[in-house]
Amino acid sequence: MGTERKKRRLIFLTACVAVVVLYGLSAGMSQRRQSEGQKETMQTSGGQSAARPVDDHGSLRLYLGELSGHESPFHTESAGDNRLMALVYQRVQELADITVKRQNKGAVYEICLHPDVTDSQGRLVTADTLLYNYYLRCQTGYTGDDRVCEVPVKGLDVYRYGASGKMLRKRKKKTAQVLKKPDKTLRRQIAGQLVTPILRREYQWVRSLYYDMAARKLCQKYPDPVQLFAYYYAPSTAYTGKGKDAEKAVEEIADQYGAELDRLSEMTGNSYREKLRGLAAERLWKQTAAGAGVIEGISKVDDRTIRIETTKYRRQDLERLGEIYLVTGTGEQDGYFGTGLYVLQQEDKDTVTLCCNSYYQREAANPTRLLVPKGDLTTVECIRKICAGSLDMACVWERVAYEKDKIGKMLKKGDALWKCALLGGVAYHPGRVNATTLRRDAVEQEDMFRIMSRLEMNPSQTTE
Repeated sequence: MGTERKKRRLIFLTACVAVVVLYGLSAGMSQRRQSEGQKETMQTSGGQSAARPVDDHGSLRLYLGELSGHESPFHTESAGDNRLMALVYQRVQELADITVKRQNKGAVYEICLHPDVTDSQGRLVTADTLLYNYYLRCQTGYTGDDRVCEVPVKGLDVYRYGASGKMLRKRKKKTAQVLKKPDKTLRRQIAGQLVTPILRREYQWVRSLYYDMAARKLCQKYPDPVQLFAYYYAPSTAYTGKGKDAEKAVEEIADQYGAELDRLSEMTGNSYREKLRGLAAERLWKQTAAGAGVIEGISKVDDRTIRIETTKYRRQDLERLGEIYLVTGTGEQDGYFGTGLYVLQQEDKDTVTLCCNSYYQREAANPTRLLVPKGDLTTVECIRKICAGSLDMACVWERVAYEKDKIGKMLKKGDALWKCALLGGVAYHPGRVNATTLRRDAVEQEDMFRIMSRLEMNPSQTTE
């Protein structure tokens, strides 16, 4: 659900009170890989980039917003997570041309990669890579944010349930029965793999309301964001979250859901039915469910093109197929790799370090390194750090309107007069960041990829 839609719902409620054996992925790409995949942040072997060396054109100390620590190409929880992923990965719709042709009651989607797309290891992205990415998200144990499993792909149920005909109908019926009264093991699996990551993300959104003028009265009623979060997301009306920290509240609320996720669906605007069915099928038929066959409706056309056939035509399916981040790698030992501007080089307690993806085609590799601090900073704190020299640039879209009075006063005096400038939701040091390369339209659209694809540091600041 978009922010505006959530706001309206809150106001309403308040008022109411590789070829990877793509034609038969091995069974090892089932629950274990998917549970690991969601927890994986993008990483390279040994924490070092395998990209070819590039000349050092300088480091940019860039605040992206608070990072959850759970970010991956399959799941994000905060605005900072989203911006970080946008610098490392690209969506299929950004890397390929997608056409759709209606056919009977269904549709045929052809996804053709742009020429010479490579990942951050210099490996060519092919149709096999696309197949891998869609098969990956069709596994029964996959619980990432995207919704490929909800697209009515021809033969998808046969693949996910490991059966066809009469046996498929029996398995679907059995799955529905199990979800009505899930055992403790399945309940824990649903809570841990599906509900908890969603609730962590929703808690981040609830926190953002405290910097939204439109939600001021609501937040005054609930000064503690944990209690406001509990009010809207806890199935038990007796649960208030009082005295709990966010992590504990998320854990306890997740345990309340079981397999009944109607309340969660109402708040997020998403259906979790297929993911629930997938987890139940994974538990019931672990050896014969996903990973053991072929999806009839997903096929390879040529080295750059795949075809996806559906049994129904729905407008939202084009977006669902195109919005996934394309990844390469197995996600186990070497992690997942992307095709974006930067590659994760190192992560420690306080900072995430990104280095330039030298295989990405851009006019200038400048800056070649990003130092991304962790933590939750206000706009005023970011401006102070920019003036003090510990930050070069900060993304503050979420709070800039809320803090506008303080920001206005601060920018009119002291060091901030000449050491900090503000363009929309981006604060930066005009001496270190070349303002002429900071695209206004990209800033207005909060498009991190486009901002960084053209950004350059001033010549005198590009060497350390």
